[in-house]
Amino acid sequence: MKNRNKKIVVEEKFKIPQIDPKYDGLKKTKPAFERTIAASPYFGSKVKDKILVPDNKGTINVDKAYDAFRPKGEKHISDEELIKTHGTKYYDFKILNEKKREEVLGVKYNNDFENKEENNEEFKIRTVEEEKPYESHIYYRNKEEENKIIYNDIEDNEIKNQEEKINNEIKTEPKEEVKLNLNFNLDEFEETEVEENKEYQLPPLDLFKRSGIISDEVPEWLVEKKDIINKLLQDFEIEGEVVNYVKGPAFTRYEIMLQSGVKVNKVSSLYDNFQMELGAKSIRILAPIPGKKTVGIEVPNNKVDTVYFGDLINENFVNDNKPLRVALGKNIDGETIYKSIDDMPHVLIGGATKSGKSVCMNTILISLLAKNKPEDLKLILIDPKKVEMSFYEEIPHLVTPVISDPEMASFGLKWVVDEMERRYEDLARAHVRNLEDYNRKAKATKEFKPMPYIVIIIDELADLMMTCSADVEDSIKRITQKARAAGIHLIVATQRPSVEIVKGTIKANIPCRIAFKVASYVDSNTILDEAGAETLLGRGDMLIKDNDAPIRVQGAFISDEEIGAVCDFIRDEASPNYIFTHNDLKQQMQQESIKEKDISNMEADSTIYEVAKYCILEGQASINGIQNSFGFGFNRAQRIVTILEQRHILGPKTASTKGRDVLITLSELDRMFGRNSNEEEF
Repeated sequence: MKNRNKKIVVEEKFKIPQIDPKYDGLKKTKPAFERTIAASPYFGSKVKDKILVPDNKGTINVDKAYDAFRPKGEKHISDEELIKTHGTKYYDFKILNEKKREEVLGVKYNNDFENKEENNEEFKIRTVEEEKPYESHIYYRNKEEENKIIYNDIEDNEIKNQEEKINNEIKTEPKEEVKLNLNFNLDEFEETEVEENKEYQLPPLDLFKRSGIISDEVPEWLVEKKDIINKLLQDFEIEGEVVNYVKGPAFTRYEIMLQSGVKVNKVSSLYDNFQMELGAKSIRILAPIPGKKTVGIEVPNNKVDTVYFGDLINENFVNDNKPLRVALGKNIDGETIYKSIDDMPHVLIGGATKSGKSVCMNTILISLLAKNKPEDLKLILIDPKKVEMSFYEEIPHLVTPVISDPEMASFGLKWVVDEMERRYEDLARAHVRNLEDYNRKAKATKEFKPMPYIVIIIDELADLMMTCSADVEDSIKRITQKARAAGIHLIVATQRPSVEIVKGTIKANIPCRIAFKVASYVDSNTILDEAGAETLLGRGDMLIKDNDAPIRVQGAFISDEEIGAVCDFIRDEASPNYIFTHNDLKQQMQQESIKEKDISNMEADSTIYEVAKYCILEGQASINGIQNSFGFGFNRAQRIVTILEQRHILGPKTASTKGRDVLITLSELDRMFGRNSNEEEF
C-alpha cells in the first residue's frame, strides 16, 4: 500500500537550444504558431496566408505601405529610380519561383511555379482537383484538411511522406469548393448601411468666407467731414457742434450737441446743404437720435467695408437652442444683429431692384439651414422668377419642390392654411398654447410626435397678386393672423412696395418690416409707415423696424459659391422627403376647375346673361345691387358673381367699396352668349 501511494517524480531532461544554420536565432522546441497547409507565395509556410480586401478607393499609398518591409536605406525611393535599377517598382515583392522557394524554405516542392512568368500571373479560382496542396489561394470547408505541419521538428523525409499522404487524400476524396461572390459591391453596401444609420450633420462653419483684420486707424476723410459739418453750423448760426462720431461698415454717424433753446428742426431744414457740402449721394438726419440728446447725421463712407456672413455666425450661434434665430448684419457700432423669426413673427421685405433683398433672404435661409435638421424645420419656397431659389432644389427641408407657378403657389398657401387648422386641433388636444410647448410636452411624455416649424418665403409678391390676387390675399391674411402659435411663419419680399401689392390688410398683421433703398418717400411709407428708406445707400443698407424705431443695419453678404456649397453638403447628408409634390397640386387644381364648372351649371345661361347685362349697364357689379334688382338671396347672388368672374366678365374682388369692375362690353357679351344685340329681351 505504501508503494501504491508513493508519487512518481519524472525529471525533465535538460536541453540545450540548438542553433539552426538555415535560420538566424535559436531553434525552439515549440513553433511560434501553428502553420497551415496554405503557404504565402514569398515566405512559404512561415507566414499565415490571409485574404486582404483591396483598397478600391485609392486611399492607401501602396509605396509607403511597402516601406515597412524595406531596409532603411531603400525607403522612399522614387518610382523612376526603382524602375531604372530593378526594372520594376516592386522588385522585392515578386511571385515566388522554384529556386527562391528552395533557398528560403530549404525544401524542394513539386509545383508548377517554375514555368510561369512572375509578374503576369492572374488570380484564378480553381477546383480542388486542379490545385496543388501548397498554393496560397485555396481554402477548404472540411476541418480534416486543416492539418497542421510543424517543419522545424521533423526531418525532410517525414515532410515528403506527409505531403504525399495529403495529396492522396485530396485526390481520392473530392472536397466541396468554396465559391466567392465576385459581384458583391462593397462600396454600395457600405454606403447604404451608412445612409440608414448615420446621423444628420449640420453644415460646417468653414464653408463660409470671413473678412481679414480690420484696421482701427481713423481715416483723414472722416475728420474732414466732421470739420465741414461744424463749419456749416457756424455759417447758419446754429449753436452746436459735433461731439462724437461712430464709423460703421458703410456710413458714419456724426452726433451734434445743440445749445439749450435751439430748435431741432433747424438741423433738419439744412438737409440739402449738408448733402451738397459733404459731397454725398444721400444722407440721413436723425433729429434727435432715439434715446440720446443729440442730433445724428449719417454720412456714407468713402470706402464701404463688406460684412461677410461668415463673420456673423459661430458655434454659439449654431448651438443657442433658438431654431429660428437668424443673422442679418451689423449696426453702426459693429454689433451683430440677430432676429428670431418666432418673435417677429412674420416679415415684410421691400426694396428696389439690386438693393439687397435677395441676399438678405439668402442669409435668412442659410441661417436656418445652418442650425436646423430636416425633422425640425420645413420650408416652402415660392419663386415666381424661377432663378432666385434654384440653389435650394432637392434639399431635405423642403415641403414641396420650389414653386414657380403663381396658381400652384396659391394652392400651396391653401395647404398651409389647412395645415395650420390641423395643428391647432392637435394643440387643443394636447392642452398647450403654442408649438414650443407642444414639442416640449411631446419629448417629455412621448405620447405624440413633435412637429417641425414651417417657414414660407415668397420672393416676389407682386407677381402673385397680379395673377391670383384674391386667393393669395385671403391665404396670406389667414396665415399672418393666427399661424404664429402653430409654428408657421411667413416672409414676403417685393420690389414693388405699392398699396396695390402690399395692402393694408396684409400689413396690419406683419409687424416686422425690413426696408432697403426705395425710389420715393411714398414707397418708404408703404413699408415702414414713415420716411427714411429713400435715403439709404443700397447694396445691403437697410432699415429694420420691429415694433420700435427703425435701426439701420449693413446687411451681410453671402456669395453664390457659399450657398451652393452649403446646399450640396445638405443634399449629401439626406435625400428630399416631400410632403406633397407639384403633381399633387396640379390634381388639386384640376379638381377645383371641375368644381367651378359644376357651380356654373347650377345657374341657367339666361339668368347669367341678364345679370351680366345689368352689371354692364350699371358700370360695376355688387352683390347687394344684384340682390335688390333681381330679388335673389345673398348666397345665390354671390354664386352668380363668382360665375361671372370665372368667365372673365367681372374683375376680381378689390379692397375698395365700389364693387367689381366690368371687363367686357354689351356687344362682347352678346357674342359670348350667341345673341343678337337687336333681339328683344324679356
